[in-house]
Amino acid sequence: MAIIVLISTIVGFAPSYYLRGTLPPAHPYEPLNLLVHLHGLVFSLWILLFAVQAGLVAGGKVAVHRRLGVAGLVLVTLMIPLAILVALHGVDRPLTAPPGIPPLSWLAVPLLDIPVFCGLIVAALAFRRTPATHKRLMMLAMFDMLQPSLGRMALPIDQPFKGLLPLLFVAALILWDLYTLRRVHPATLIGGLIVAVVMIATPMVWMTPGWLAFAGWAAGLVG
Repeated sequence: MAIIVLISTIVGFAPSYYLRGTLPPAHPYEPLNLLVHLHGLVFSLWILLFAVQAGLVAGGKVAVHRRLGVAGLVLVTLMIPLAILVALHGVDRPLTAPPGIPPLSWLAVPLLDIPVFCGLIVAALAFRRTPATHKRLMMLAMFDMLQPSLGRMALPIDQPFKGLLPLLFVAALILWDLYTLRRVHPATLIGGLIVAVVMIATPMVWMTPGWLAFAGWAAGLVG
């Protein structure tokens, strides 16, 4: 699953970032600036680190995995503020949002998602000595991160439904639990439910007056 997450990220961001100028984009994108490059670098390092960490555990190198976890903690500490800043500055970069979705509405995707990702990571760290719980919470956090990459893929699906594609990965984890444990692990159940509720609720609230007022206020903090 870590390899699938890595591949999905590369494929999703290839036209707009990794292979920008080489592959034709699905629609025009904003020019890249220093903040976006820094965001892309830190998040790419996180994805690579996750794949390495999964490989270390699979290879029985748990001690190395734990020592390398310090680097993950540093990256997460950088990721959260970077994600917020990029999201807020994106309001003044209208091509950042998919065609047909106003930037203030699209701001709901990162701002509602960041607390979910952060909460799952904090919970995973709290349960780092309970491997079954730790690895499921980490995996759910990675699935939650797939919204931007899957949303950029040229698929014949309307944008609001693209935002729900990570739930297919959550469903795969549920099936894995049922196959291996004959039940759904509590971490999968609780974490997966939180991810699903926020993903489903996001397009329902992003055009409401309350959200637009809040998004305008938040964007004004950096504008």
